[in-house]
Amino acid sequence: MLKRVLFVFAGLLISLGLLADQNQNYPFSIETEKEGDGHRIVAHNNGPAPISVKVSITDSRNIAPDRAFPVFAVVPPGGGTLYLARIRSATPGTGYTFSTQTGWMLGDFNARQSPDALYRLPYQDGTAYPIGQAAGGPITTHTTPDSQFAVDIGMPQGTPVVAARDGVVIYTEAGQVYGGQSPDMMTKANEVRILHVDGTVASYAHLAHGGVFAYPGQRVTAGTQIGLAGSTGYSSGPHLHFVVQTVVQSGDRLTTVSVPFQFYVGNPPAVFAPQFGMRVSAEYSSPGRLPGTGRQVQVATASPPAAQQPGAAGSPEMVVSIEVPAPLRSWLLTIPMWKSMSGMVALIVLLALLDKTRQSRRRQTLSAYREPTLRSKLADEPIRHGLTPRDRLVIACGGDRQLAERLQTYEFQQSPGISNEDAAQRAWERLQRDRR
Repeated sequence: MLKRVLFVFAGLLISLGLLADQNQNYPFSIETEKEGDGHRIVAHNNGPAPISVKVSITDSRNIAPDRAFPVFAVVPPGGGTLYLARIRSATPGTGYTFSTQTGWMLGDFNARQSPDALYRLPYQDGTAYPIGQAAGGPITTHTTPDSQFAVDIGMPQGTPVVAARDGVVIYTEAGQVYGGQSPDMMTKANEVRILHVDGTVASYAHLAHGGVFAYPGQRVTAGTQIGLAGSTGYSSGPHLHFVVQTVVQSGDRLTTVSVPFQFYVGNPPAVFAPQFGMRVSAEYSSPGRLPGTGRQVQVATASPPAAQQPGAAGSPEMVVSIEVPAPLRSWLLTIPMWKSMSGMVALIVLLALLDKTRQSRRRQTLSAYREPTLRSKLADEPIRHGLTPRDRLVIACGGDRQLAERLQTYEFQQSPGISNEDAAQRAWERLQRDRR
């Protein structure tokens, strides 16, 4: 029991919205088609989400495009087709060549969250769970623009997760089994992404294996169950990573950013911004009451037993109480102090050995079932969580460590005498330049 409590504390301190690779296997394509005496670039979107796309021209000769490049556009969903550009020879009757480089993301880079947008708590009525990481509080992993305003809600494994706002499911990942804190787990979280009417997208991440109950194209209303909480992907304990995001055009690139949002409780609603340490009851049948923090907050009337509701480490709501029977307590008082201390040291050593064994078996299992994560698209992703240059290079190579080793060896050959870290950093920078 003590070991489990320690793991819960660690899991709720360190979490990541390791988003699944939303571009993989999505029904979107960009094609270059022959048209008369030139070519046209066409985007086809058969999925349920609008797509923000960037197209650049590379290695061109003797071309006359009908617009300036790079081209940024939004391709509508549901079978939408969009002509992005037409290219002809700059000198009629002569040959020309060009190649394109594209990157795209789910979402509309023109979208902005509605000023009156509100979100219900993403768990069932009558339950209450603690908010761990949140903007303005202690932060361990939400350090990049795409997770700046995300919240982590401590939930036991298998807790029902519900939609926080009406919308359309645009993406799901349900094939992940494991969770851990290895860099190659960052894109392996089960999740559901829901598009709202204002174009923003909510992500519900780290869902359990077998715990994704939604499908792309499904329309859901606030309160509809979409999955079960878990700990898949880059995570060390069961929780829900909830974030509202939008795509933005930043200079000559597309990127995803998180946006602030407000929860509400009650009817009529009481509106509040999520804060670290809050423990909020999902109550929607009576007038809303603004929650506080610590022991002054509203308590759920039908919450699960306290032992089944882990809280974020450091939260005043996390209380572990052990009732010792009186006869046992009397017997313990007769034990000499030195024997008690020896027993405690032995217990700590035993727990450390058990944890080491567990981690060793975990690494062996992850190695045996490691899944490929090579990206097929070039949409930029932010560097996360202060990783080493070697870790960033492995992630940029889609988890292919052999490819990362070859790139690093190449840098050694170019600059003999540099350190391993410098070689990995140069290889990562070269890979980013090549992809652009």
